[in-house]
Formats: sequence, C-alpha cells, structure tokens
Amino acid sequence: MREEIIIMSTLIVLSGFIALELGFTTAIAELLAGMLAQHFLHLDDSVIITVLADIGILILMYVAGLEIDLDQLQKRFKPSLLIGSFAFVFPFVSVFVLSHYVLGMDIDQTLITSIALSTTSIAIIYPILKQTGAMTENKMIILSAAMITELMTMSMLGVFFTPHPEFIILLVIGLFVFAKVFPLLGGQIFKHYRGNVAEFEFKIILLLILGVAVVSERAGFESAMIAFLMGMITSGIVVQHENLEMKLRGMVFGFFAPIFFFSVGLKINLLALIGNLPLLLVFLIVCFVSRYVGTYIAGRFVFPQNARYSAALLNTNMTIGIIVAVFGYESGILTFSIYSSIVGALIIASILSAYLCRARLQ
Repeated sequence: MREEIIIMSTLIVLSGFIALELGFTTAIAELLAGMLAQHFLHLDDSVIITVLADIGILILMYVAGLEIDLDQLQKRFKPSLLIGSFAFVFPFVSVFVLSHYVLGMDIDQTLITSIALSTTSIAIIYPILKQTGAMTENKMIILSAAMITELMTMSMLGVFFTPHPEFIILLVIGLFVFAKVFPLLGGQIFKHYRGNVAEFEFKIILLLILGVAVVSERAGFESAMIAFLMGMITSGIVVQHENLEMKLRGMVFGFFAPIFFFSVGLKINLLALIGNLPLLLVFLIVCFVSRYVGTYIAGRFVFPQNARYSAALLNTNMTIGIIVAVFGYESGILTFSIYSSIVGALIIASILSAYLCRARLQ
C-alpha cells in the first residue's frame, strides 16, 4: 500500500508539472496519469485511494458551491437556466434517439446512456475557470449553468432509478430547512470560534460534508451534487472567514482533488476503450455536437462573444457522467461494451473541450 501511495503521488506531481508547462488543465492530466498507471504499472485502486478520492470529490464540489452567491444566482437565474437546460436537453434527446431507435437498446439502457452523456462536470469546469483568472460575471453564469445541468442529470437519475424516492423528498425538505437555519445558527458559531487554534469551524465543515455523503447515499441521490448545494447554502458564512476558505481551497486543489481524478483514471481500462472504438466514436460525435449546438444557441442570447467558449467548456462532462455510467454497469443495466464506450466518449469529450477552451483563451 505504501508503494501505491508513493507511485500515485509521484505521478500526480509529474502530471501537474506537465499540464502547467503545456498550459493544460491539471484535472485531465491527472486522470490520464491514472489510466497509464493502471495499464502499464498495473496499479490498483486500493481502499485508501478510494476513500481519499471519495472525500476529494465531496470537498471539491463543496468548494465549487462556495463560488455561488445565492443572491447573485437569483439575478442571473434566467440566463443560467437557459444555457444549462439547453446543454442538457439537446444531447439527452439526441443520444436517446440514437440509443433506442438506431442501436436498439432497451429503455433502461437508453435512459442511463442518455443521462450519462448529457451531464457536465462542475468538478472540472470550476478548476478551469479558476485557472483563467478571477470569477467574472460571465464565468459565474457558466458555473451556474453547469450546476443546473447537473441538477437536471441527478433529477432524471433519481426519478427513473432511485430505489427510495421518499428519501429524496425528505432530503429536499432537509436542505430547505438547513438553508433557513444555518445562516443564523452557523453565523453565531463561526463568529464565536473564529481564529481558534483547534480549527473548530473547519471541523464543522468536514462533519457537514461527510454527513451529507451518508444521508444522500441512503436517499439514492448523488452525494457530490448535495455537497455542491451545501456549499451554496453555507457560502454566505464561509466566505466571510477568509482563512477558512483559503484552507479549504488549499486542501482541495493541493491534495484531495488530484487523488480523485487520478482514481477515476485507475478505473478505466485502456484496452476496453480501444476494443469498443466504433461505438465510442458514435457516442462521442452525437453527444459532443448536440451539446455544443444547444449550448451555443443559448449562449448567443446571453453573451454572444463567449457563446463558443461556453459551448466548448460545458462539453466537459466526465465526473458525474462516469458516476452514472458506473451505476448503470454495477446495477446490471449496461453491458461492459456500452459502459466502456460511454466512459471513453466522456474522457475524449472532456479532453477535446479542454483543448478548445485553451485555444479560445489565447
């Protein structure tokens, strides 16, 4: 286990160095490093790596949620809803028609495939936006639109595949109550313990994030998405404590997030991707083009000068998409061939998206 940690740490540092030198997003480089480690070094996704990766995605999504000011979100709700819904509906309908009427998949396979290929990835979009400078108004709209797309993704998954729909209702009620109570109670607690050596506020945040994981798992809802919503709800309090926010960001981007992306790479079989290349390419072309067109059309109404950039960036659909694909495969809904093709399409789409965004910013 010690050797696995050392190998993983070394590859994460090297991939980060290469990504920074080439001007590429580090998340993609870390994922590719995990794929190469799995294929050439036969590195396993050990228990410790899995645990750290699970914590990593939760904290990453929580920190991304901190960027969303709820008051400002209300002001930009219409443009965000327009872009986010177009970014989901266009690829969902396109992939649904392809899967069910052209490829002959059954309805469950079709729904899982359509959902997995229609989402986006706040976990990758957020670091890309941060790497390109301060969070401007347009960037906040894009991030909010990505949130809406992921909410639509998880809602679809919950409606059609959750084993306990009543838990989702209770979870939504609980989040609503928490959103009303935390600004009052949390503000007093954080103010009282601010600057203490024991880092009590930091412990409260970690408890909230891990508690969310347990509750949302019981509800059959994606815990990463709930962590994002928790970040939104608590952002008004946390951002007032600059040191706390800086510590969270340092812990995420310097430690947990790289392990998460590396772990995702470890779960991907390179030979399986190559073996299912025809289906992979069909999925890639349909989902990428349809999302690009849908997002571009919506973007022209919101910020014409950034419509192409937003269309490319929202094609970064790896994180939640892979989670949905894994759910479909482990549930026996997807065959290994379909699963591998979906994962491959998501990876290539994210790499292509990162390249187009990099070219656009130069």
